[in-house]
Amino acid sequence: MYETRPEPPFRVLMAGYVVDFHHRHACPRCQPDGTCRRLTAAAETLRAWRDRPQRPLTHHTAPDHIDPERTLREPGAGTQQTPAAP
Repeated sequence: MYETRPEPPFRVLMAGYVVDFHHRHACPRCQPDGTCRRLTAAAETLRAWRDRPQRPLTHHTAPDHIDPERTLREPGAGTQQTPAAP
């Protein structure tokens, strides 16, 4: 059994890229004083994602027909094989 957290939405991932870009370069909309509306919007998006109420972690288990121990030892083990076409 393993636990997963929800994957961030695309807009949250892009906001992270905007912040990362602005640490290295100025964009065409950056002001001479260093402020940028894009950077401000990205920071608000990231803050909203971090401050959202947390859902409980999702617990996943391997399907009954897969042996997780065997799958870790043998590559390709535990996958269903499809019969060859006649």
